[in-house]
Amino acid sequence: MNHLDKQQGFTLIELLITTAIGLVIMAGMTSVFVSQTRTANMLKNKTEAMGDLFLASQIMQSELRGAKGICWNGSNILSYQPIDSNAPCAAGVNAANGSFEFRPVNATHPTPYICWARPNNASGCQELLRGLPAAGGLAVAIITPAPVVPPLPITYVVDLQSNFTGQANQAQTLGLTFKVWARN
Repeated sequence: MNHLDKQQGFTLIELLITTAIGLVIMAGMTSVFVSQTRTANMLKNKTEAMGDLFLASQIMQSELRGAKGICWNGSNILSYQPIDSNAPCAAGVNAANGSFEFRPVNATHPTPYICWARPNNASGCQELLRGLPAAGGLAVAIITPAPVVPPLPITYVVDLQSNFTGQANQAQTLGLTFKVWARN
C-alpha cells in the first residue's frame, strides 16, 4: 500500500491571490457598467432635449412662415399676425394674433419655458417648451435687408436653447437656430 504525504487542495495564499484578482476584475467591470450607464442617460437626456427643441422649432416655423407680419418686443415675446387677422402685430399680443412668449420660473413651472398663444383661441398661452436656461431660452435677432427693388422681407433669426443633464449631473445647454420671414 502506497502512502501519500502530499495533501490535495489550495493553500491560503493561493486563495487570497485568486480572491484579490477576482475583486479587481469585478471592480473594473462595475466601473465600466457605471460609466456606460451615465453615458446612456446623458445621451437619452440630450436626445430628448434636441427632440423637444426640434418640435418646438417646427411649430414656430410653420406659424411664423405663414404669417403676414412678425414682431419681436426685444425681450420675451415673438408675436405674429396670421393671414386672416386685421390686427397688426405691432399693436402687441391680442386675441386675433398669435405669440411665442418666454416666461421665467413661477409657481406652476419650476423652470423657464416658452408658451404659445394661438391666434383666435381663448385657451390662453399653453406650454410649448420647458427646461430652458434662465437667460437666453428664446432670443431673436432681426436682419434688416439693404434697400433694393423689390424690397426683401425682414429676416428673423430665432435661437432656442434648452438644458439637459450631462454625465456628471451638471446642466448642459443645447441650442437650435432657424431663420424665418413673414409671407407679406
